[in-house]
Amino acid sequence: MTDLGWLKNPKLKKGVVGSYMVSLMFAIRLVTASASAASGAEVIQQGFDGLLSIVTALISSIGTIILLWGLFEWGLSLQGQDGFTQSTAFKRIGGGIVMILAPQLLNIFLIQP
Repeated sequence: MTDLGWLKNPKLKKGVVGSYMVSLMFAIRLVTASASAASGAEVIQQGFDGLLSIVTALISSIGTIILLWGLFEWGLSLQGQDGFTQSTAFKRIGGGIVMILAPQLLNIFLIQP
């Protein structure tokens, strides 16, 4: 008879069930990717498209954080007389806006069939 004592520990049970679910999702993803692709090139293209979407989302998220940091720094610099702090805040605001718009600019400049 098997020992099912680990079922009494909720943290361990949650971890085991979670790992089973992740394994199942990966298995389903692999089966659907290989079944829906007509050639090996399409499978590779799907992988790169997924990687591109992750990277663009990461860059856009970091840009949002930098934009908010610049806005807060600009608000604080208005209380003082230091021009250097204000110019640094404007640089951060501009950099954050560029990072937020980078995925859209990438789609505009890349030629897609």
